[in-house]
Amino acid sequence: MARQGSMLMSALPFSHVLYDSERGKRCDECLSLRSDGLKRCVGCKFASYCDKKCQQKAWIDHKKECQHLKLMTPAVPIERARLLSRIIYKIRRGVLEAKEWNQFENYPERTIHHVISHRELIKNDPAMKRKVATILYETRRFMANDSPSDDDILEIYGKVIMNAFVICDELNQPMYVGCGMYIGPCIMDHSCYPNAIITFSGITLNVRAGTDIAVNDHKHTFISYVDLLAPREERRAQLQPDYYFHCECTQCSNDDIDRMMLSTKCPNAECDAPIIRIGDDFQPCTACTCSNFSAIYESSVDEITRWSAAIYKQLQEWEQNGKEPQAILVECVKCLQRQADVLHLKWNVHVLRIKDLAAMCHFRMEAWTEAARLVLDTLEAKRKYFPPDHPNLSLQLFSAGKALMLTGKAKEGLCYLEEALAMISTTHGSDHPLVAQVKLLVAETEDLIKKSESKS
Repeated sequence: MARQGSMLMSALPFSHVLYDSERGKRCDECLSLRSDGLKRCVGCKFASYCDKKCQQKAWIDHKKECQHLKLMTPAVPIERARLLSRIIYKIRRGVLEAKEWNQFENYPERTIHHVISHRELIKNDPAMKRKVATILYETRRFMANDSPSDDDILEIYGKVIMNAFVICDELNQPMYVGCGMYIGPCIMDHSCYPNAIITFSGITLNVRAGTDIAVNDHKHTFISYVDLLAPREERRAQLQPDYYFHCECTQCSNDDIDRMMLSTKCPNAECDAPIIRIGDDFQPCTACTCSNFSAIYESSVDEITRWSAAIYKQLQEWEQNGKEPQAILVECVKCLQRQADVLHLKWNVHVLRIKDLAAMCHFRMEAWTEAARLVLDTLEAKRKYFPPDHPNLSLQLFSAGKALMLTGKAKEGLCYLEEALAMISTTHGSDHPLVAQVKLLVAETEDLIKKSESKS
């Protein structure tokens, strides 16, 4: 048995790249955020490093890349082409494994050659063919005469698109900073209600048990490949074309949860209970028994649900591309006003996701009161939709505690911070930098409470 919080696996990437949006802010090797300046590679003047140690560590992977970057200047290769080229050169050097550790029983030998590519499925997938055409062109353009055959590029691309991980920095914003190929962790299957949790410490990917796992085996350990704060249809729509399977996990089989995620506003203006839909039929309100669902109500729900999914995707892209929080917040407010007409403001995931974006904007703008209100608005729903101790929930508690403390509500904030600390210590491990950050904020909050009480 693997106990909750126990480390199941720790792995360094086989290969990784920094996102272009973070270029000039972070080290290309360790991906650390640096405010005191980075040292640029004198050869390509593209890659930047913390110091000579990181540069020397990166050189074996950067050497060939550096030559291609110089030849391409001033053009810049896409991130995926750089990642593919790094993997290709590594395999050519005879490097097939990455440094990793695990405590699984019956764990098989793993090299880059054991990572599934689904090459034949991709070849016969019309939607994938368009993506493949782009990546083949970009990789050939970048690698020039060193480029392998199209079949070899496709083999590596299949491994990457199916198995690469987004590297996260939970201490800073934006959170998503790079992409990496991790050989060991990609052996684990998906569940929309995972029993294992992935966190990052720099570029090291750690997997911990999110709950007690009866059989300590990778076949009984599940992680999530997609955003869990999404309705079943949306999760499956992402999993099927990207990973070639139809998810039938416990969460996808839970109709009650999915219906609540898509719940709508009761037509009775004096009632705040959610309305659920079974198939095409809205069910009478369980609180006031209202069943007056007009054709306009039904069409409005469908229209605003589709619109909400599209606008959320757009706002996410804005945030990832560095759009000013003020601009994102304006659109969030407009969206929430429109959603309020028919979607349930407490339980509907389309509303929750926009509130999350709005809260993030308020945090960046240091508008603590509004940030606290929005974070607390979504907390009950997240407790329902996420597994216990999930990082999304623990970070929500941390955000609530911090915002409340900064608005002068230290006692209330301390309760959330202490709960967050207990969760994060389990999900991230007691030595993770995020734990130290939460402990520091807990101590500051306790100090504020003591000073306030001594004055009174």
